[in-house]
Amino acid sequence: MKQNPKTSKKLNLLVFFGILIFFSSCSNDRDTLPLVTEVGEVKITATTTDTIVTILVDNMKVPVYLSIPEDCNHVKHPAVVVMHGSYGLWYQNNPDSKVMSGQFKEWQNILAQNCIVGAFVDSYSGRGVTTRTGTWRELPNNIRISAQFVRPRDANAALTLLQNLKYDDGSAVVRKEDIALLGFSDGATAVASTLIDLNKVPTNFEWTQSEDGKEYDASDGILPPQSKPEIGFAGGVFYYGGSVGFNYWGKHPCGSEAMAGNIFYPYAPMLYQIPSEDVLTDNTLCLIDILKKKGAPVQMEYYEGASHGFDYDDIPESDLARENTINWLKDVLNIN
Repeated sequence: MKQNPKTSKKLNLLVFFGILIFFSSCSNDRDTLPLVTEVGEVKITATTTDTIVTILVDNMKVPVYLSIPEDCNHVKHPAVVVMHGSYGLWYQNNPDSKVMSGQFKEWQNILAQNCIVGAFVDSYSGRGVTTRTGTWRELPNNIRISAQFVRPRDANAALTLLQNLKYDDGSAVVRKEDIALLGFSDGATAVASTLIDLNKVPTNFEWTQSEDGKEYDASDGILPPQSKPEIGFAGGVFYYGGSVGFNYWGKHPCGSEAMAGNIFYPYAPMLYQIPSEDVLTDNTLCLIDILKKKGAPVQMEYYEGASHGFDYDDIPESDLARENTINWLKDVLNIN
C-alpha cells in the first residue's frame, strides 16, 4: 500500500552560514515571512520539522524543502537529498504554495518513518522553469537546467547545507558522512552526474554536448562536473533516468566504443531502479553493464511490466522498489 502523505507541519526559520541565503517560514495557512541574512552557521530549533530554505547556487535561487523526522532518538540523523523529475517538486507546479507534490510528500513520510532527514531540492523555479517539457528538453535551452552539470551543483549545495545544519544548542542535526542522493527521471540523471569520479576521467577529455549534429561547448555554457566534496555522498539511488546526457560522458553507452569511450564512473555506490517498459531503459542497461565490467559499485533492481514514473503508480512494483530503496539506504547510511 502507498504511504499516506505526512500532514504538513509549521515551517520554521533557518539561519544559514557563510553565504547569502534567502528563506521563508510557512504556517498551515501558508503565510510567508521572507528574510535575507548572512551569518556563520545553520541553526534550527529542536522542534523544527519542516522548513524551506532557498540557497544561492551560481547566483540562482534554489529552494530546498527540509524535513526533520520527529520522535527519533538520534543525536545525529542520516539524510537523503532528493532530486525531482521533469515535472518539478511542487504541487500543481506552484512553488508559492510551499506544498510538495504527492510523490514527494510520500517520500517525506517514508524517510521520516525511518528517521532520515530529507532535503528536497527544487532545481527549476529559481531558474524560471516550470517543467522540463518542450524546448527545455532540447539543447541549447536545456543547458540552463542541465542534469549533467547544473543540477549536480544544487545537489552538492544541499549536501553542504545538511553538513552544516545544527540545532540551536550547537549539536549537529545530520551525520556528515551519512548523506545519500535519491533522484527520479531527470533527477536520477542528476544523481549519477553528481557522483561522477573525476579521478577516472582522462586528463584530455573535453566536456561537450551534442544534439542533431550540433556540438555545444564551454562557449555555449557547457560546464565541467564539480569535483567530489571533501566529504561526499555515501551513495545514490537512480530511478528510471537516462544515461546518454547529450553525449556529455563521451561515447553512447550502447555503442561499440563505449567501454573505452564512455568515461562515466561513480565515486560512491549506486542503486539503479529500472522498469522494463521505458524508452530510457536500454541505454541505462548498457551503461550498467559497462560499469559492472569496470568493477564499479553498482546494483540494479529490474521491475518487469513497470514503466517510466512507476514510483508513483499504484502497483506492487512501486512498493517493492521503495522497500528495496530503504533497505539499500539503511546499508549505505549505517542505519541499524
